[in-house]
Amino acid sequence: MSLPATLLSALLLLVSTSVTATTDVSLATRNQHLFRYLFMDIYTATLYAPGNSNLTRLLESQQPIRLTLQYHRSIDRDDMIKAAMVTLKRQHPRSRLNPLLDEIEQLHAHFADVRDGDTYSLTRTAEGELLLHHNGQLSFQSTTPGLAELYLGIWLAPNGLSDDLRSALLR
Repeated sequence: MSLPATLLSALLLLVSTSVTATTDVSLATRNQHLFRYLFMDIYTATLYAPGNSNLTRLLESQQPIRLTLQYHRSIDRDDMIKAAMVTLKRQHPRSRLNPLLDEIEQLHAHFADVRDGDTYSLTRTAEGELLLHHNGQLSFQSTTPGLAELYLGIWLAPNGLSDDLRSALLR
């Protein structure tokens, strides 16, 4: 007896999102939150981290992290980049941002418009590398020190994109 393709796909997605591996460390689903803006569902954010990690200190811990955003509506890449830059400039002084601007621009060059159902995942590996996946495909990677923490901080650091989202993911 074969399962219908949509049911099989849903089961594979469920299995693949509960525990994932980054190098030799397993990442478990820790929290998930629906991000809404102006009464619209924008994306569901899912935070993956080692099961024993302290979420309130996760960004500073140097442990591997994955943040996956599954979009519920279409968004232009330029709007995503603008929101990221506004947040980063609010969070960090120029002295912190300027040395990483070239890497941030390279990361942004790999962004694409998203449609309902698309996903982006940002992963910080145990070695501090930043990986960007779009719909499961690796589209950018960087070994630049501090880039992963800086960029994941858009969602996970104080004064980021949304205090409610941050609190829900790190509780």
